[in-house]
Amino acid sequence: MTGMSVETVSKFFALLTLAAMAGVSGVLVVMLTARWSPSIARFRDSAIELVSPAALWLGSFIAAVSMAGSLYYSEVADFAPCDLCWYQRIAMYPLAIILAIAAYRKDVGIRRYTYPVAVIGAVIATYQYVLQLRPSLESGFCGVDASCTERYIWQFGFISFPFMSLVGFAMIFTLLYIAARAEQEQAEGPRS
Repeated sequence: MTGMSVETVSKFFALLTLAAMAGVSGVLVVMLTARWSPSIARFRDSAIELVSPAALWLGSFIAAVSMAGSLYYSEVADFAPCDLCWYQRIAMYPLAIILAIAAYRKDVGIRRYTYPVAVIGAVIATYQYVLQLRPSLESGFCGVDASCTERYIWQFGFISFPFMSLVGFAMIFTLLYIAARAEQEQAEGPRS
């Protein structure tokens, strides 16, 4: 990555964010409309069957890529992380390891412990994103070294670090949901 510019890396991560956002949105739409459409319900069941075996691995991969990205920006691009960025890192970094171990052990029950972490990270990311959109709401919470309202990157007119983080947490939550849903359907047995 040493030969790539920060702009190129930012575009790459922004495109990954858009892909993850499309995935989360697609799952949400399918889950909501499957209640009223048998064909969409069959599609949902097939998609869950396809994705669920890799869901924990994918969640771990997303957390690892998020971790690598945040380290690139702070260690290579020299962007100082603000306090809210650190709290998001505290939520994201362990997910890379915990989800990898859970995937290796095929332990879907890990969701009981990782759902709250993903939700807390998403809430912090949402708060920071709102601060970036409305800097006047900043209450002096952030430290002196870096401002929580600073937009180091602003891709496609709306994607910043906290937005990337929010989508990453949402995608991890979605993958955990898919894994749990598959486990639930296996426990219930085939539908008549």
